Amino acid sequence: MPLQTSRIVAIVGLVLGAMAACTPTGGAEWATVKWVADGDTILLSDGRRVRYIGIDTPEIDHERRRAEAFGLEAREANRSLVAGQRIQLAGDHEPRDRYGRQLFYVYLADGTLVNAELLNLGLAIVLYKDPNTTLFSRLLEAQRNAMRAKRGLWQNADMDGPAVVGNRNSRRFHLASCPGANKIHPSNRLVFQKKWDAYWDGYSPARDCIPRKYQQN
Repeated sequence: MPLQTSRIVAIVGLVLGAMAACTPTGGAEWATVKWVADGDTILLSDGRRVRYIGIDTPEIDHERRRAEAFGLEAREANRSLVAGQRIQLAGDHEPRDRYGRQLFYVYLADGTLVNAELLNLGLAIVLYKDPNTTLFSRLLEAQRNAMRAKRGLWQNADMDGPAVVGNRNSRRFHLASCPGANKIHPSNRLVFQKKWDAYWDGYSPARDCIPRKYQQN
């Protein structure tokens, strides 16, 4: 076998091994994308709705809500990556969200992890949600890459004060004035002087406390 071919085979083997490792059942499946709903949700050709594990993208237009900054860009980036493509799906510990959508890490045929790529483009934020945290460190590093480069959401983001209060257990942060901040147990409570630091450590805004328009400019 030629050296270059053997290297490709080895790389593919490592990618497939990594996907199997992140799935409790030890397996992954192939599927075809029929439609892209937004930056982090897709519809498969078999009718299943899939929500990407570990990320959250800005909202697009809804009946009662205008699109958020970079929401349409996130959807277009997702479309360019997966629309009409055969993708490989790898689950984690919890198979569905409260809306019935199936939860997956999504890989392209070349091994690209779509969840991480959207973070790397600066079009998503890390969303820690136990127990689906197997690839959290990898996703957080992709977000940090975008933060360093000031890509997408991070290029004009308002990351200065006021200080925010983080919950080590949930990895959510709150305004100090938010009732939710006062409910955090002292052992789980920490203060970030800048929102940037909270995002850098993999915390995301508590939606019942911080309006989405406050998250980013």
